[in-house]
Amino acid sequence: MTCPHVPDPAESAQPSDPDVRAEPPPPLELRYRSAYDAPPPRRIKLEIPGWSGSSPAHGDGAPAQPWHCQPFVEGATHGLELVYPYRSECRVVNEGGAVRFEGGLAEEMQAAGLPHPFGVFAHAHYGMATALDLLPPPGYALRLGPHPRFFTDTGGEVPLALPGHLQRFWPRQFFAVFRAPPLGGAHVFRPGEPYAQLLLVPVAETYRVQPMEPELAEQRTREDRQVTMHTYFLARHLWHSDTGHWFDDKYKQLLRLFRRGGRPEVSRHLQAVEDRMTPKPKG
Repeated sequence: MTCPHVPDPAESAQPSDPDVRAEPPPPLELRYRSAYDAPPPRRIKLEIPGWSGSSPAHGDGAPAQPWHCQPFVEGATHGLELVYPYRSECRVVNEGGAVRFEGGLAEEMQAAGLPHPFGVFAHAHYGMATALDLLPPPGYALRLGPHPRFFTDTGGEVPLALPGHLQRFWPRQFFAVFRAPPLGGAHVFRPGEPYAQLLLVPVAETYRVQPMEPELAEQRTREDRQVTMHTYFLARHLWHSDTGHWFDDKYKQLLRLFRRGGRPEVSRHLQAVEDRMTPKPKG
């Protein structure tokens, strides 16, 4: 039996489905002013091998990698990244609770006649002058946060940028704030390496949280069951990792349908697969 797609209020309120990517949306314009030849923000690209995973393998016996996960890939590459602008490495060391800065950056700044761009201004935190002034479009603010490579780092060297919103009226070159490394640890800033993720976020957003309408909740419960039961028919690629865990690409396959036709396309596909898998009554 084919079950109709139940639209949610957000879908029915739109003249066209915003989930469908018929053509890319117009880009948001971010204007910048830099000092010390600081590079502007740039698109985030996966690094394989690198922070996105150590291996390009994607099949039986391969280790599970961050880049195998489509939600992580989309979240990690969303927005822009800020790049360390100085020519000398800086190591931020926490020794006995005292944060100090090591490396050749002090000499570089002294030779340039500039103050050291790093400093401690609060317990267990430090800041860095970014040498950037960024102007988002009207209605948007800058949001800084940890670079995605922080979440895949196993050595503890990647800095942890604190989240913060910077409104567009602010004309000064801003500084980024980081949590200090743990006792005995060190964060390492290297020339050309990214240190934070940058997003442009609407400033006038409000949120309303409410339960789904009964029909919509029933539909999504049914689709939950369909995805769980028919994984092998929804995925095109299934493999087991080096640890014996099974993985598949059903999310990626459904995402392609979603981008082509929105939630109704996904609903139709799930129901069609279930109809094919359901034995027909004899007689």
